[in-house]
Amino acid sequence: MERVLQGRRVRLRPLRKEDLPRRLEMINDPQVQELWIGVPADKNTLDDVEMWWYLLQEGPPSEQWAIETEDGRYVGDIDFHSIDEARKEAWFTPMFGEKSLFDEEYRRDILETFLRYAIEEKGMRRLSIQIADSDEVGVRLLQELGFRIVDRMEFDILEGVDELTMELDAEDFTARGARNNE
Repeated sequence: MERVLQGRRVRLRPLRKEDLPRRLEMINDPQVQELWIGVPADKNTLDDVEMWWYLLQEGPPSEQWAIETEDGRYVGDIDFHSIDEARKEAWFTPMFGEKSLFDEEYRRDILETFLRYAIEEKGMRRLSIQIADSDEVGVRLLQELGFRIVDRMEFDILEGVDELTMELDAEDFTARGARNNE
């Protein structure tokens, strides 16, 4: 049976090859690109997405989690990558592919569901993410979950977008969760 991570309003399940055509639609949407990478980008083709999928299967340890709504629609995903089992560190990249997920409540549910899994089940002690500083809601949510900014790099001089590297130490997330449950 397929592993499912249940959130309050969403669930995460392993990304499937048959999700790729829908993923292509989402990653070619300029609004999704702006939220995901900070600026609109060139269009991808199905060949591009299939090559990405192939490289994931052949590459270093990673997991791809599809984001589904309560009615089972695939609306985005999380790339859990660069997993270092020895150091218990990893990176992740969420792609919110539908405008409804731009909403703070959905994003918080997705992030909390994924972070609980990465920390409590996978035993990660540190998680890192790169995010455009133009995603003010995303940056604030990550900070509320315990992430701190550790680096800032110019991403696109024409658009005035910087890329932030943010890190979370597991005990900071756990401590926040315990305080929120009291």
